[in-house]
Amino acid sequence: MKFRWQSVLAAILFFVSIPLLVWGFWPPRRETVTVPLILPAGMPSLPEARTVRLTFSPVMRAGDSQIVEMNLVAEGEGGETSVYEEYSVIAEARLDLSLTDVRPADTVSAALVKGGGATFYWEVSPREDGLLRGTVWLYLRFVPKADGEETRQPVSARLLEIRSRSLLKRTGAQARVVGTIGFVLGLAILILVLWSRRKTL
Repeated sequence: MKFRWQSVLAAILFFVSIPLLVWGFWPPRRETVTVPLILPAGMPSLPEARTVRLTFSPVMRAGDSQIVEMNLVAEGEGGETSVYEEYSVIAEARLDLSLTDVRPADTVSAALVKGGGATFYWEVSPREDGLLRGTVWLYLRFVPKADGEETRQPVSARLLEIRSRSLLKRTGAQARVVGTIGFVLGLAILILVLWSRRKTL
């Protein structure tokens, strides 16, 4: 009976801290959406088939950040490559997402070559809980290497939805801190109780 209240306190600390630790450290699920790239009429055509792959976490902890990744992937070598001889082909991408801080915030670009791809990364940090909706834009620019007019058009606009969640109004960082402190205190109390009981035997 002497050590009952210390044991109850340790159990309460474990009961509260372990769910916070699990929720705070468990890695969010990632998913990938893949769609074929179809160029609009009036643009020079690319010799190889290409796909757009978007990888992100549809659910994340409030206060944490995640990486949204978009890949423009070439499927095979393709055939006629004169488009790369006539133009400098540049892929440009931008992420517009509500209620978040997005880095980089501006349009980013990468050159395309025969059979090569392009990869874009954004760090997304929600400012509040809730459903975040936005669009991942992909543009292609064809810059003539000789005389001619530059062409730039959007070729993909993918809807992005991310749900930001908290636990007991705690962000991911707060859950990890509170969970760690509670677990350490509970463990310390449990060790002290066991050590004290051993001394009394």
